[in-house]
Amino acid sequence: EWDSLGRARALLQKQVGDLGASELATHVSTNRDNGRQRILVATDVGLLDYSWAPMSPDPRSPWLLRGLVVRWQNVHGMRLQTDGQLDPNTNEARSVWRLIAEDPKIELLADTTTEEGVAPLLAFAGACLRFAG
Repeated sequence: EWDSLGRARALLQKQVGDLGASELATHVSTNRDNGRQRILVATDVGLLDYSWAPMSPDPRSPWLLRGLVVRWQNVHGMRLQTDGQLDPNTNEARSVWRLIAEDPKIELLADTTTEEGVAPLLAFAGACLRFAG
């Protein structure tokens, strides 16, 4: 996921290092309309929840990386859900996975029929579920 961060990558890695945290897994969601990103980093210290977005409504304004560290015992309602289907004509399987948390609010989805597949989401979910309270 680090490769999709663009200009925010070096700043984010510096902040994780300044915190003295070890990155376990990362998930990046990008708004296709405006390029804004939500970056979730599972670390040994807690869940880092970042936003990479312009400082003003003007997309040409300087961009700001704003983050929040949530201690694992304060992450509530985290769960992993799945739905699976088997096409009766082709025997092709389709799975949809959702990582959901109530606080902080997280709703991530991955589908086996997409190019990305489900592996990145499941790696991130596994790291989170090992630590979440």
